[in-house]
Amino acid sequence: MNRSLTTTSLLAGGLLLATAAFGATPPTTPATPTATETAAPAPTVGIAEVEAAVRAWAAAWSARDADRYLAAYAPDFTPARNQDRKRWETERRARIADKSSISVGIEDLVISINGQAASARFKQVYRADKVKETGRKTLELQRVGNQWLIRKESAGG
Repeated sequence: MNRSLTTTSLLAGGLLLATAAFGATPPTTPATPTATETAAPAPTVGIAEVEAAVRAWAAAWSARDADRYLAAYAPDFTPARNQDRKRWETERRARIADKSSISVGIEDLVISINGQAASARFKQVYRADKVKETGRKTLELQRVGNQWLIRKESAGG
C-alpha cells in the first residue's frame, strides 16, 4: 500500500502548528478489512514515524551532534558518487565540527511510504556560520527494526 502525506509546519507564538493532507481518497463503499489490513499500522502512525526520523536527523545536524547525525543512516547507506562510507563519515564529522553553528530547517515535507520503504522530499534550509543554502532534498528511508534509517540521500529535484 502506498501512503502519502504532506505536512506544513509553522511556528506561531512558540507553538508548532501542522497541517496535513493525505493523498488517498476514501472508498465509496465500506469494505471489510482483511487480517493483513487490520495488522498494518494506521497511515498516520507510519507517516509520523518517518517525519520524526527526518526531523531528528535535522536536529542532530543542527546540534552538531555527529554521532546522532550519523546514526540516522542505515548500515547499507551508500554516499553519493560511490564514495567510501568510512571516508564519507570522516568528512561529515570534520565538516560538522568545523562550524561554530549549524541550523537545518525542513519545509514543505512530503512523505510517502510503501511497505518498509519511505521517501521524504522537502526544502532544506541550511545555515552555518556565514553560509546560507536552500534547496530540495530527498531522503530514501528503510524501516530497520523499530526505526526508519536513511539509505539514500539526493539533492535537487
